[in-house]
Amino acid sequence: MKLKAKVGPKGQIVIPKPIRDRIGINPSDIVLIDMEGDKAVIEVPHRDPMEVVKEISQRFGVKSSELIWGDKLYDEVLGGG
Repeated sequence: MKLKAKVGPKGQIVIPKPIRDRIGINPSDIVLIDMEGDKAVIEVPHRDPMEVVKEISQRFGVKSSELIWGDKLYDEVLGGG
């Protein structure tokens, strides 16, 4: 399914409703955007990233605000690693 979407002055696009419905995107959801060749791919993470951050901080015995954001944390929170 290919649908048109217009890019606004701030570089934002609205994902057409049929696509949002098909992949389960709701208002205020977090989505992941990646590149595959010359295409942008949008996906809905399987878990709430903030819940994962909370679990990681509990595992290491620190506050979530004390975690240092880096590749490993990024992969664990958003990449499902």
